[in-house]
Amino acid sequence: MSQITDKIDQFRQRPWVRNLSRHFGIPKFHRFEVVFMRVLFAYLLFQTMPLDAPFSNNGLNLAEKIVPGQWLTKVVGDKDLNTALRPLPPINELLPSSEVKIPYDSQPRPDGLAKFFDLTFFNDDGFVKALRWIVIPCLVLYACGRGLPVVLPILCFVSIGSRTLYNSQGYIYHGFHMVSLVLLAQTIVVLWALFKNPREAMGFRKPSENKNGRTWWDVLIRYSQLMIIASYMIPGVIKQFKSGGEWFLNSHYIGVQVVKTHRQNFYNDLDADWAPDKLPKLANFMLEHRNWTRLLLGCGVGLQCIALLGLYNRLTNLIFGVMFILFHWLNDLMFGLYFYHVEKMDWIFLVNLPFWAWWLWRRARKRPVPLSTPEEARPAAA
Repeated sequence: MSQITDKIDQFRQRPWVRNLSRHFGIPKFHRFEVVFMRVLFAYLLFQTMPLDAPFSNNGLNLAEKIVPGQWLTKVVGDKDLNTALRPLPPINELLPSSEVKIPYDSQPRPDGLAKFFDLTFFNDDGFVKALRWIVIPCLVLYACGRGLPVVLPILCFVSIGSRTLYNSQGYIYHGFHMVSLVLLAQTIVVLWALFKNPREAMGFRKPSENKNGRTWWDVLIRYSQLMIIASYMIPGVIKQFKSGGEWFLNSHYIGVQVVKTHRQNFYNDLDADWAPDKLPKLANFMLEHRNWTRLLLGCGVGLQCIALLGLYNRLTNLIFGVMFILFHWLNDLMFGLYFYHVEKMDWIFLVNLPFWAWWLWRRARKRPVPLSTPEEARPAAA
């Protein structure tokens, strides 16, 4: 046993292994990055919470009170203007509106937690009204970085529980799973931090650094990135193993799914843009040009399979974050499959625009910051 341990230690001491572990390890984040990520993620969480009216239908009214004039209403009401900034999310997806309450009062096909618990209380009007008084203070505390050992388990339960009820109707919707996974990872990290140093975890004391100069905030952000990468990589790999490689061979049949999605979008809202007689030309193209379809879809799956490389350094964070966003944008254009909350997660935790604005500012002042190692930032996050 000792010989095996010695060989493992020798392997870990090799220069290229140490270099890889340093790059793929936990990076050091600046305090301003952590603050921006907290605030933006808290806003995104508000958008995903099933708080119902008035929080779910007054986002535009609230935005109009901040933005002068009525141009925002005109922009949101015009499909082309609303999506003019793509691949940024559509304008209406940036408004301060929550989700409606879960519209189901039963669990005919229980999934996940619903196999053990009755989660239909997420459909109860009284519970939803009380939920607002719990969730909104939690989001404010989260944005401020205070009380996370209490706040995160609550937000995690609401996110997972409500979406489990939604997915217990006989079909699965994946638009919120990444948000729930990141909340779960952050909950585990903050409970670990609570065990090690309660006052730091609660936000009553400045977080201390470990021997590598990292704080628990660095760990929390890194685990959030890991969950995002895992959400892409695991499905990409599983598709091949579960199908025995047939996913590529039969990928042209996704054209049939395009037709189904098109009709489902029409019958959901009776939107004339999705009328059954306006089927996308892409559906027939996929069925008639099988090899082109395999190549096109193979690029997307290939990106998922190598997603882990996105954790190498800040530059790969940016590159893969942008590629994921473009991947979703193309899915939206071609198939009508949109996952706007997932795109926002990519913007917040991978693309990380505040850091790049700061980096360019440093470059302009002739004080560049290296991107090759995670040792670049020393200030502790708070």
